[in-house]
Amino acid sequence: MTFPPVIAVLGVPGAGKSTQARAVARGVGGVSVSVGDRLRALAAAGDEDARSTVADGSPITPAQYKRFLRYVRDEVPASVLVLDGSPRDERHVPVLADVLAAGTPVFGVLLQLPTAVAEPRIRLRRSSAPSDRPDDLEETAARRLAHQTASLTRLVQSFAARWPLVTVDATADESSVTRRILESLPDGWPRTYGP
Repeated sequence: MTFPPVIAVLGVPGAGKSTQARAVARGVGGVSVSVGDRLRALAAAGDEDARSTVADGSPITPAQYKRFLRYVRDEVPASVLVLDGSPRDERHVPVLADVLAAGTPVFGVLLQLPTAVAEPRIRLRRSSAPSDRPDDLEETAARRLAHQTASLTRLVQSFAARWPLVTVDATADESSVTRRILESLPDGWPRTYGP
């Protein structure tokens, strides 16, 4: 099996990656997949490696990321894959490049959100819809935010050295952010709605 075209939605926790990945997937007739969701599912099924990462809010290892990408490649049929929040850090970029077939179109979107806005969004998410996600607990979420914020610059540099990447202001309302993402896609990418 090979990969279809890939859109990677990047950003810190609270930037709206999952919301935008789902909306963009609808907009291009594709499928949104989340490494975090997959890791949580593995943890719930008893995978000790995944459970430890989720419970501690630890960075996803390159080996875990490769396992996720192979699962997506082999098990998720799609005309376009929208990666929700991955790659997570610069160590994942060469893993993604290694798993993809040569010539697979890849496009990245960085949802730009200041930490001062991300923190209250995460708190609101926790309080408005209490989650059974261990990685949404306050201390764990704070570790995830700190790690992903610290590694974001290196991730962006590593990703942009290989593939096109645009930055979109994630402080706007959800539909405006989605529209901006779809408008930024290079010519030839499918769109089922939008511009």
